[in-house]
Amino acid sequence: MSISKVPAVADREIAEYRNLSASLENLHGKFLKRKQELRVLLEETAGRKREALSVLLKANRLTLHLTGRQRQLSGLSYHLGEIKLRIKQTALAAFPDSADEAEILPGMRVNSPLDSAAEGPETWRNRGELKKKGLLILSLIDTLRKKLLQFDLLELRCRELIASIDKSVEAFRHEYNFIHRKIYPFGVFSRFRRSLWSLAGQTYFSSKDMGEVAALGTITGMVLKIADSPLI
Repeated sequence: MSISKVPAVADREIAEYRNLSASLENLHGKFLKRKQELRVLLEETAGRKREALSVLLKANRLTLHLTGRQRQLSGLSYHLGEIKLRIKQTALAAFPDSADEAEILPGMRVNSPLDSAAEGPETWRNRGELKKKGLLILSLIDTLRKKLLQFDLLELRCRELIASIDKSVEAFRHEYNFIHRKIYPFGVFSRFRRSLWSLAGQTYFSSKDMGEVAALGTITGMVLKIADSPLI
């Protein structure tokens, strides 16, 4: 009587295992898709950071005319070389720890086919082994779900950072244009006059200009802080 019941039980357990395996395969497909989507978004985020730093670099070239004393008085804590270095160092951000596929699915194919099941239910009389494999798949499914949640949070953070960078750069450009017009009201003629001052032994920027230069340094520092914000 008990012998006749073994195949039915084995068939049910194998069917459950196959369902778990199919769920894992489906979830892993979603994981790979989201991973690729996040890779593109991370590339966009890194590009936005480099763009913001490039805007700062171009606009802050006028600080090259500052004397050491003026730089100290204006509170400028950065140099153009630092911005250049940050542009070079701004690379593609990494995925969260343990997001690598090999770590999530150690030594196991995603579909986990029961090739030996085709030989008959008697192959799977060792219920302990089958249960162990099923528990492993459940663990992998749980891991993938957690990673997908991390991806959702990372996407949210990327989009928030991109929006912050865009707003800060827009505000910077507006402020810079205002400051630039005040320092160079007559364009190239203002530049020429200031160059003559320097040749005559005077400072390129007057004490009156330093308020505008300090304001430029302040908003530059704000943009730098946002551009340097970590993703995680």
